[in-house]
Amino acid sequence: MFDLGFWELLFVGVIALIVLGPERLPVAARTLGRWVGRARAYTRSLSNELADLHFAVELVGEAARVGARSLSNELD
Repeated sequence: MFDLGFWELLFVGVIALIVLGPERLPVAARTLGRWVGRARAYTRSLSNELADLHFAVELVGEAARVGARSLSNELD
């Protein structure tokens, strides 16, 4: 997603260790992990909802086409 390699992650980890210190780093990592998990769950839920909406729109469109054909046959 972000195209980060090993050296970039190591650099970020060292900077985080220097800035936060060894006492607060585990708490910050846990908090960040929870946020990432919640964000993934939210995007997964949103994706599922959009897929369901797309399916419903397709069903309504097909029903409209079938209804129009049926109405056309009735008028003839």
